[in-house]
Amino acid sequence: MTDKTDATASDPTAAGRTAGGPAATDRVLVGVDDSEHCARAFDIALTLAQRRGWSLHLVATYEIPHHDYGASEEAVERFREAVSNEAQKPLDDFVAQAEAAGVTVTTDLQEGNAAQLLIRESETAGLAVVGKRGRNRFAGRFLGSVSGALASHSLCPTLVIPAKWDADDVEVLFAPRQDLPGGEAAATEPAELVSASDAEVSDEEKKRRRSFDNVADVLNFDGDVVAAVDLGNSSPVVVAQAAEYAELTGRSLTLVSAVPITVGTRFPYPGQGAMEVRSMHEYRAEHLSWMTDTVREKHPELDVQWRLFDGSPAGVLSEATRTAALVVLGTRGHGGFSGLLLGSVSQSVLSRTVAPVLIVPTKDA
Repeated sequence: MTDKTDATASDPTAAGRTAGGPAATDRVLVGVDDSEHCARAFDIALTLAQRRGWSLHLVATYEIPHHDYGASEEAVERFREAVSNEAQKPLDDFVAQAEAAGVTVTTDLQEGNAAQLLIRESETAGLAVVGKRGRNRFAGRFLGSVSGALASHSLCPTLVIPAKWDADDVEVLFAPRQDLPGGEAAATEPAELVSASDAEVSDEEKKRRRSFDNVADVLNFDGDVVAAVDLGNSSPVVVAQAAEYAELTGRSLTLVSAVPITVGTRFPYPGQGAMEVRSMHEYRAEHLSWMTDTVREKHPELDVQWRLFDGSPAGVLSEATRTAALVVLGTRGHGGFSGLLLGSVSQSVLSRTVAPVLIVPTKDA
């Protein structure tokens, strides 16, 4: 049976608004540079700030490389001023856009390491938004290393916007491919749907959902917010954030758990193995069902479903990003998603994702 004694576990939505910690405030932190990917991240951050009634805090940095000792201090200062002025330009542009949209905005331009500054600023933010793989003439400071560092160490939820993500046209019937390590021709990891919620899908929902020729039906989450669910205390925080964003954006929510139970598992006695597998499946299905029911109680207007897969968590979640509107993960997991973000699963999802990924701090959950 699912343990429901923990105060947070008794209501998966209870921790959602405090995931950023006691210092979190109603503002969206945005890492800024002059890349196209940063512009996309800003557009999404601005939309979320408008819907929440939050302010924006835009942060840009620049770094001065070690100069030739033969260069004069005056030359170095001229270079510093030029670099600083260049970094200021996208800030000014985004400020103008935010003010035109009626959103309160503040800025911070500093010399130094982008990841360190963003992590520090995350202490007083409710959400951080950063573009992934942003490149510009100043070495792409919001490249994967910065987004990865921020997602790993941020004190507030971090929304990572991938370079290749764009909303699909309604007529597109081929979902974008994830960035597979072995290239486009590499095979995706196998995954089998074990069980799923049997709630009736409305006719309106059926009409909204599209099918894709290059995506298996069981791995099609067209337009949904997908929440990664494990068996530990981190799941309530992740699910709460996912439910909040699903409701905020008017999308359905699907809770997903994946564990490679039959892959690479050997039991000394076949009969015992079958019973063990069935027991593990039932336990996880019960946990997902209970969490789904609890979210429905808290958000009665929200369409909530769940799916349980036998397969690689990284493979299932990365595949989900091809059709989902947003995938929500925790920074630490147990059971179905052990070591999220601190291990290979999160690194794989963030490097392969096609859709935005929201990373929720759960270290204290």
